[in-house]
Amino acid sequence: MNMVFSALQDFLGGGGQPYAPAPGATASNVTVTAFSQPEVLQKKMQEEKMSHGGTVRANLSPVRLALEHSGAVLYFCPMQQLDILEVIAEGDGNNIPDTARVEGLDLPAGFRSGFYSLENVELSSNGDIQVKATAATTWKFIERTPVF
Repeated sequence: MNMVFSALQDFLGGGGQPYAPAPGATASNVTVTAFSQPEVLQKKMQEEKMSHGGTVRANLSPVRLALEHSGAVLYFCPMQQLDILEVIAEGDGNNIPDTARVEGLDLPAGFRSGFYSLENVELSSNGDIQVKATAATTWKFIERTPVF
């Protein structure tokens, strides 16, 4: 009986070293989902006179960052401000896409779910709205819940 128990224990992971995540395993890429409400970002881009094909460096605030079963998800629904810091390329005057994706955004140090100001991202609209991290991208946690 001990031999069977020992074999089961080995098979199920018992008796060996306890599980420890690999270094850096807590780092996670941020994503958007069908529920991220990119139409809010699209509207703010239109208010700032952006169009298809345009690229800017900007701050987005507030956005909500939450840890979901699929990973860290960025939500645009609470966004009230799109501050354009620099125009990189003018748009072609056509409509801004209604879908979004993010590239290179990682969880901020000391991550906790909540509202953030996402600063110094590259924002463009070609095929999708693209929110890309830059070397200067930072997340600033907003202590108080924004009033909508």
